[in-house]
Amino acid sequence: MKIKCKNCIPEDGIEKPNFTQSEKQEIWKLKTEKPIFAVKTLIDKYKFSQKEAKYIIAHINSNYGKCNRCSYNNLVEEYKNCPKCKALNFNWKIDK
Repeated sequence: MKIKCKNCIPEDGIEKPNFTQSEKQEIWKLKTEKPIFAVKTLIDKYKFSQKEAKYIIAHINSNYGKCNRCSYNNLVEEYKNCPKCKALNFNWKIDK
C-alpha cells in the first residue's frame, strides 16, 4: 500500500514500511537524538533510498497523536493524513 503526503515529494508516495515495534522504537529514538543517523540507518540497514529515508524521517511524529505540521492533536491511526492540513504522519505509538 502506498502512502503519500500532499505537501511533499515524492508526489506518488512510497510503499508503507513494515517495521516491527522494536524497529519503530529504534528509528524514532535515532530521529529524536540524531536525525542524520536515522536516515543513514534506514539506508544501510533497511535498504531504503536516500529520498525514501528522508521522507520517512520527516513524517515520523515527535509526539503520538499530534500532527508534525499543524499541531492537530487527535490522530489515532498509524500512517494517517491529518484531517486538518492533510500532511502525512507516521504516528507511531512509542514507549519513551
